[in-house]
Amino acid sequence: MKMNICYFLGVCLSASLSMGCEDDNKPRGQYADGVFVVNEGAFGAGNGTVTHYNPTSSEAEQNIFISTDGDFAGDVVQSLTFKNGKAYLVINGDDKIEVADANTLESTQTITHPDLDKPRYIEVINGNAYISVWGAYNEFFSLIDSYILVYDLDSGSKIKSIDTDEGTENLLYNGQLLFASNYNYGSSSTVSVIDPTDNSLVDNIELEAGPAGMVTDANGKLWVVCVGGWGAENGQLFRVNPETLLVEDQITITGVPGIDIATTPDKQNIIYTVGTSVFSIAITATAEPEALFNADDIVSVYSLNVDQANGNIWIGDAPSFSSAGKVYIYSADGASNTSFDAGIGPTQIVFK
Repeated sequence: MKMNICYFLGVCLSASLSMGCEDDNKPRGQYADGVFVVNEGAFGAGNGTVTHYNPTSSEAEQNIFISTDGDFAGDVVQSLTFKNGKAYLVINGDDKIEVADANTLESTQTITHPDLDKPRYIEVINGNAYISVWGAYNEFFSLIDSYILVYDLDSGSKIKSIDTDEGTENLLYNGQLLFASNYNYGSSSTVSVIDPTDNSLVDNIELEAGPAGMVTDANGKLWVVCVGGWGAENGQLFRVNPETLLVEDQITITGVPGIDIATTPDKQNIIYTVGTSVFSIAITATAEPEALFNADDIVSVYSLNVDQANGNIWIGDAPSFSSAGKVYIYSADGASNTSFDAGIGPTQIVFK
């Protein structure tokens, strides 16, 4: 009996290990990891794309997602979000969201709805999609009805529209609350706070003109960059307590900052840009720092992110909207860099 039991256990263990190896080695798709660059394309041309970059091989592949009805992803590809094995591409100009397999980028679904009127970003929370929507223009081409569209991904139906100030833009979920910056090219000045448990608008945090990029630091505090209104000479960085929703600090930035901010891997510093200069400010600082380095290769900073694995700073360069852009990868101190070609208007850099 002892020998039989040992044999039985050995067979089971062997089978278990074999199955485990098969699962570990199962192909996940050529885009299971790497870096993804969202390229808006030229407005109205329908030539927005997604670029995939492999940091190991230093190879870039263009136009990796193609919609079922065209040769490109769509008209003004605004953002890309990975969640629960799916990739969500928000196509601003086409008023739709393309859903794809996260590992193969093969199209699986197209979400359309009458309320998807110039969508911007998406956050998926508990099976629901929270989509920032610019909404309608008036006769003077001013936004008049922006909101967060809450959409049930399982049933494919609208749950609710949550009114915000005009030009609702970036979304950040900290595990409890959803924050939406109301940008509107500097004509709005608030961050809307939404409770996903009941989809209620908790508050509108009053900041300065043009709230845009948002991150959380090592202490869980919310940082928001405000780019200023029309003709502004300075921007602002705000630190907000996400529990009390009160502003804890405000730092003036000399010059107009870019709309994206990021954190260093330890989340002790905030990275931002002014023109083609890159800055790193400690989360304990009370005044703006000197520039970390100048990105002299860049013509026009159009996107910014930091690789949380090594601290490298990635910048999307959009020299024009009639030709391909580039992405530059700088070491954390800016001492070295490399670059690769992207599509037209590289507007977002996503690490996976």
